[in-house]
Amino acid sequence: MDRTPARTALAAATALATLTAVMLMPSAAAAPAAPAAAGRLTVMSFNTWHGGGQVADGFTKTVDAIRGSGADVVALQESNGDVARRIADRLGWYTTATGTHVDIVSRFPIEQEDWTGTGNGVVAARIKGFWIYSTHFDYTKYGPYNACWDDDSYAAIHADEANRAKQAEETVKWAGSGPAIMAGDFNSPSHLDWTEDTRAAHCASVVQWPTTKAFGDAGYRDSFRELHPDEAAVPGDTWSPVVKSTGGRKEPQDRIDFILYKGSTLKAVGSRTVGGGRDWPSDHLAVLTTFTY
Repeated sequence: MDRTPARTALAAATALATLTAVMLMPSAAAAPAAPAAAGRLTVMSFNTWHGGGQVADGFTKTVDAIRGSGADVVALQESNGDVARRIADRLGWYTTATGTHVDIVSRFPIEQEDWTGTGNGVVAARIKGFWIYSTHFDYTKYGPYNACWDDDSYAAIHADEANRAKQAEETVKWAGSGPAIMAGDFNSPSHLDWTEDTRAAHCASVVQWPTTKAFGDAGYRDSFRELHPDEAAVPGDTWSPVVKSTGGRKEPQDRIDFILYKGSTLKAVGSRTVGGGRDWPSDHLAVLTTFTY
């Protein structure tokens, strides 16, 4: 018997089944695209103690500290004269080079920059699409002295904080509503730190420090405290690794250097203090925060 038609029919059926199976298989082109890798930006706030000029070979130690930290952008304070330019030249980075006591150096190009005399001087640089600020508020009438040395009332403490509070409010207004990273030496503790849980460590005082609160009320988050929410267990003091007494009185130790931020496109994923030890060139610890975006 001639079986050719049967073989033909079987072959056709097999081909149809194979074609159907192939059509139902997911193709690489149709698969969902993998999400884009998040960008990362590591920001440092660093009071350089007059450009590293207070310790032997302080400038080189300052550059080495920045390089060793892994920072991408550094908000400098007390970067007097041409220090920011010299740091940037040594690192091969970019800089605002204002010639004042606040500056920014960055491994990434600075897309735009701005400056205001408010807040004792604030410089801003647009980097990777984000505005990053370096600020250094008034150092006079330091609040912890009122609380710890003079045993002042809360009313007296707040009265002496008025100028810093004003500078903070002006800076908030100048920075506007967009995503931002605000880094600097605020010369004020945080309202997030002087709490009931830390009363014993802060001269039996609970203080709503107005300088930091002005930023909190404007939507800024404190990157260090956000990631280390137990202020008693992780105080994060940045003042001072060097100054332990002043005029024969015990110097209050506090967190006065901050990296604050706002904006839904930014997320703080790591934050720590940096520095200390015999080769550290500053009387402050630095703060380092890594963001994803």
